[in-house]
Amino acid sequence: MSVISENIKKLRKAKGLTQEELAEKTNVSYQAVSKWENGGSPDIEMLPILANTFGVTIDELMGFKLNSYTNKEKFIRLMADAGVLKRGHFDLHGFDADYYVDSEHFTTNIHLAKLGEFFADLIMEEHLEFDCIVGMAYHGISFSAATAMALASKYGVTVNYCHDRQVPDSRGRILCGHTPEDGERIVVVDDLINSGKTVIERIERLREVAKVQVVAVVAIVDRYEKDMKAHHESGAKLLEEKYGAKVLTVVSGDDITRAIRQGIV
Repeated sequence: MSVISENIKKLRKAKGLTQEELAEKTNVSYQAVSKWENGGSPDIEMLPILANTFGVTIDELMGFKLNSYTNKEKFIRLMADAGVLKRGHFDLHGFDADYYVDSEHFTTNIHLAKLGEFFADLIMEEHLEFDCIVGMAYHGISFSAATAMALASKYGVTVNYCHDRQVPDSRGRILCGHTPEDGERIVVVDDLINSGKTVIERIERLREVAKVQVVAVVAIVDRYEKDMKAHHESGAKLLEEKYGAKVLTVVSGDDITRAIRQGIV
């Protein structure tokens, strides 16, 4: 039996699915699933569908270096498979970069569920005490909602939730959901941290509503790399110094650069 056949069978059982249920979820026949699990290989266009269904990367589904990747490397592979991590030559405000991160390509519910769980894990591992999750529009809205749900479903944590508006509504409100009060401790969720200036501007606008305490800023990537020092200071460092907040990211720019150099992506 091939490695991919064994993995499909193991992952299906781990999800608690019958062959018929997997067939329904992936829009194929029961006979196709049975064939996959008995030595046949899925068509190439089915690989991302199966990977998303099982919540793994395509490499993991096919058994490539499954046990040799670190968690960060697996996440970077997920970014690449989803089209979030783009290779090439990019000008990032005067810095010549060989990759670009476009978080808009985290488009499926599986992606959001994974991100929410990663963020919730980061928050809980730091033993943070906080009252509210705040998403930064626009990309941080869905990520923060996923984080709030993962905190509830995985850890049983109940907190308030809101996200900001880039444009106030007809009543002048800049927040949707809970309205923070003076003294509340918040965790800010966004997609990327670059120079940090945009995040600071949004936090300061939020602090006009209430004098909140920023406990942490959580994001997918701290885009800052050592080679960027000549172009701008670390955005994470600016946030830490200004608010005394922890900056928590799944991976860093240096993690991605290292993965590229090692041929992981």
